[in-house]
Amino acid sequence: MTSTTDPQEYQEKASVPVVALQQAGKSYARKPVLRDVNWQVQAGECWGIIGPNGSGKTTLLQLISGIERPDTGKVMLAGQDIGSYSRRRIARFTAVLGQEGLAPLHYPVREVLAMGRYPYQSWLGRDELDTADELIDQIMDRLDLRSLADRPLDQLSGGQRQRVAFGKVMAQQPKLLLLDEPTTYLDIAYQIHFMEWLDEWRRESGITIIAVLHDLNLAARYCDRLLALNEGQAVQAGTPQQLMQEETIRRLFQVEPAIVHHPDIHVPQLLLKRQ
Repeated sequence: MTSTTDPQEYQEKASVPVVALQQAGKSYARKPVLRDVNWQVQAGECWGIIGPNGSGKTTLLQLISGIERPDTGKVMLAGQDIGSYSRRRIARFTAVLGQEGLAPLHYPVREVLAMGRYPYQSWLGRDELDTADELIDQIMDRLDLRSLADRPLDQLSGGQRQRVAFGKVMAQQPKLLLLDEPTTYLDIAYQIHFMEWLDEWRRESGITIIAVLHDLNLAARYCDRLLALNEGQAVQAGTPQQLMQEETIRRLFQVEPAIVHHPDIHVPQLLLKRQ
């Protein structure tokens, strides 16, 4: 049975965590992937999830998005068990962007952006937002997509498709955004552009962001807090200054690190020593 409570409305009325995991665990083929994860995310925060390959980062996002259900414990979304919500209600609250972005299908860019409005459309396709078309125009201008509006996705580069994917989740207007290695296929310049767009959007809208990031320097620069996973367990949570310590990085990734501070914004940055 699904709840009639809209998580978006509930979050606006109650001072509760946007996401809360209580002893959450997940196994595949009887092999534990996540174990006893306790964690809370407050509204407006930006969390980076870090850890070595196979530590459970993507599985954690799948639990929070409702794609997977925990085998043990609970995943709470806006104060209620995520299993009590319908998929449509979750889609009005949560958007997900993976590293693959969008498949190269033969759909024009503007039409793909408009697909982000699906949770807000009636069965006749009528959007409850009268200014939906204006919203799409604003997103295209913001992400430099106006010149690509009529181009089909299968004629775009991987980096361009990732920008379109980002625009699609912006059109969805979620309260919670989940990102799984979103800068993987972007060159250095667009990695910075992407993270700056993301940071600006968060500051304007108050959206809550949870991002799996392999680039620890990007994570330290743009995230308020970091959660470190290792072998399916949450081993440490805190600010970038607290987690970007040489001993912590050495233990997590089995590398020989050197931590320096960014000369302009004074956040910790990672260099690697020869082993």
